[in-house]
Amino acid sequence: RRAMALNLREAQKHAIEKMLKLELDEAGGRGGGWQDRKSTLTWKCFIYDKFCQDIIAPLLKIGSLRQHGVTLHLQLHADRSKVPDVAACYFVEPTEANIARIAADCGSGLYQSAHINFSSTIPAPLLQKLALDAVKAGGADRIAKVVDRLTSFVSLSPTMCSLHLPGMYKMMNMEGVTDQVMEQAMDRIADGILSVVATLRTLPVIRCPSGQASQMVAQKLHARLSKLLKESPAQAAEMFNTAATSARPLLAILDRDMDLATMVAHTWTYQALCQDVLGLRLNRVIVPVDEGDGKPGQSKTFDVDMSDEFWAKHGAEPFQTVAEAVHESIQEFNVKRAELNEGGDDGLEGLSEGLAAAMNALPLMTEKKRSIDMHTNIATALLNEIKAREIDRHYEVEADFAAQTQAAALKELENLMDHPKGTVMDKARALAVFFLTQPDVKPGKLDPIVEKLRGLGGDDGALTHLKRLASLKKMQQGIPSAPPPTMVGQSASNMLG
Repeated sequence: RRAMALNLREAQKHAIEKMLKLELDEAGGRGGGWQDRKSTLTWKCFIYDKFCQDIIAPLLKIGSLRQHGVTLHLQLHADRSKVPDVAACYFVEPTEANIARIAADCGSGLYQSAHINFSSTIPAPLLQKLALDAVKAGGADRIAKVVDRLTSFVSLSPTMCSLHLPGMYKMMNMEGVTDQVMEQAMDRIADGILSVVATLRTLPVIRCPSGQASQMVAQKLHARLSKLLKESPAQAAEMFNTAATSARPLLAILDRDMDLATMVAHTWTYQALCQDVLGLRLNRVIVPVDEGDGKPGQSKTFDVDMSDEFWAKHGAEPFQTVAEAVHESIQEFNVKRAELNEGGDDGLEGLSEGLAAAMNALPLMTEKKRSIDMHTNIATALLNEIKAREIDRHYEVEADFAAQTQAAALKELENLMDHPKGTVMDKARALAVFFLTQPDVKPGKLDPIVEKLRGLGGDDGALTHLKRLASLKKMQQGIPSAPPPTMVGQSASNMLG
């Protein structure tokens, strides 16, 4: 496969940049009444909803949008002024509220033309609603095109993405959740995975456990891919390169319940600590910074992604290794700066050469200084939280639970509960990890620890949920499940296995 084909972030960025060109003759577009066939419009307004704004955030900065001719970028549901001589590029989810607002924009002549891009496939009823609403508003002739972009996910790095569905796990496991809500959740997940597959331009072989929610998602994804291959074979052939069946990757869809301990346990790597402790979101982290000289501390926002050399190299390393790397980077920078300052001692010619070297090194040194300052501030903020909550102790105790006897692990948990440091949430997470790694604990053994947690103001609702999951799994083990579909083959339409 081509190198870029497996670089999810670059592939999605390329798709968004293509969208901003406002090309009218691309595959997948549904033509409208606007007849200008320019392949690119230099100036445009970029309109998005909250979900699509989060898709764009890790990919394109404000300067990048300007390079693509974006003069204004605004929220769809915000108050917007009329710009009648400029085209509008809409990037939104296919929802009734979004469609109604776009139709109203067209009816009021807010923009010269509307290039409508949906993050996932728009259902036929909603597409019909868009047409009817636009006609009723008198703005149907302003719709230049409607395109299903299949970009309904957030790329955080070349190899990691999120479907960006916060609260989905909680919602799917709530007591009394209706079948309709579950069906809608499965559809959202399937649409997100379809977007990932389409963006990578590869047709996978799908594998999943049988009898679980992941199988429902896999079946929905299989149905969507099969429909696309059947109804739009030319588009699918271009999108997925279906001729290269030998290069098809494996897509494993698993339930989150298979590894809940990783979800709640404390961690010790740099990137994970930034997310857990500092609230890293969309590759952006906000940290308190001590200004010194008795000045009150202020919060600063930093963008961290794989374009940052230090982050790419040390993001997955343990915190103590990162702290050492920050110190070494500072020393290397100081040595390099001293070398530049010492240059030019050999007369006028040496001064000229030294000045030229310093000028050439200035951009690199400036970027290096910015990166060092950023990671120094992040590491300092992490260290302060680690000391205040003794996160390292929680991490070590939780990591040892699985290898210890139940009595030894229970004793360590009791000591952790009695320890003055650590938040109530830290202690609740340790209790959950213990239960997940010691599933055979007898009823009543955890009652004293639960009482201690309650005494600290904690909630044992997570433990109650884990007990219910454990009970359901035991019940399912005694029920024979139907064999999974066996449709794996060399044909591009055979994907589910």
